[in-house]
Amino acid sequence: MTQDLDQADDVLQIRYTFPMINHQTRRIASIALITSALVLGGCASSEQQANTTTSAERLYNTAKRALNQGDFLTAVDTFETLGARFPFGSYTQQAQLDIAYAYFKQDEYDNAITSADRFIKLYPRSENVDYAVYIKGVAHFARGGSFMERIFPRDMASVNQNWLRAAFAEFDSLVRQYPDSEYVPDSLARMEFLRNEMARHELKTAKFYYQRGAMVAAINRVGYLLEHFDGSKHVPNALALMASAYGSLGQADMQNDTLRTLALTEPEHPALQN
Repeated sequence: MTQDLDQADDVLQIRYTFPMINHQTRRIASIALITSALVLGGCASSEQQANTTTSAERLYNTAKRALNQGDFLTAVDTFETLGARFPFGSYTQQAQLDIAYAYFKQDEYDNAITSADRFIKLYPRSENVDYAVYIKGVAHFARGGSFMERIFPRDMASVNQNWLRAAFAEFDSLVRQYPDSEYVPDSLARMEFLRNEMARHELKTAKFYYQRGAMVAAINRVGYLLEHFDGSKHVPNALALMASAYGSLGQADMQNDTLRTLALTEPEHPALQN
């Protein structure tokens, strides 16, 4: 760096000490001046870039330390400061994911999803997009929970089903678009769980209608269950309820057809013994 500065000074001295040099000499001196200026500018740019990287790294490490210590508010604030000061770079890119995770840990699920969406929009070709989609899925999955869930587990069939459907859609998107992702096994397990819980919700609703004599409503609800949650462990009981509802309506043919389907699905079901 010092040698480059001295070279630039030498060029400047020649230019101003010999103002009446001939055309060829002037051309050579001009080329030397431009070359030296570019070298000097490159050194300054490299130094500035190094300082920027160091500052971004320092902010990121501070935020990451707060995140690891459970100080999520400080972590989010510091990550956002990093993004505001240094909108480009690997540290800022990683910070966007860390912000989503920090919001998730604070049970701020809307903010977690928004942050993950922002990452996907800003870095659509990133190798970490699958993690952003996964964060969105688990954020929807966790809605309605609290610290009391460890003592009194949630009845997932009773929570807002829109949350469960949104979670299922995110996990399904991850599995389809990123089949080699390390988050696929957990996503598949959650999808199976969600399918059963959403089916159980529909079955509970169908039973509610059945017990109040609304047989058509009960049948329609079971039909929705069979259409959207085929393969769920609640399908046999749903078919049994549908058969009983058809029997109450005096529709023997529909009842027998439903029982035959039940026999193919679960031959030992108690409803078939009657």
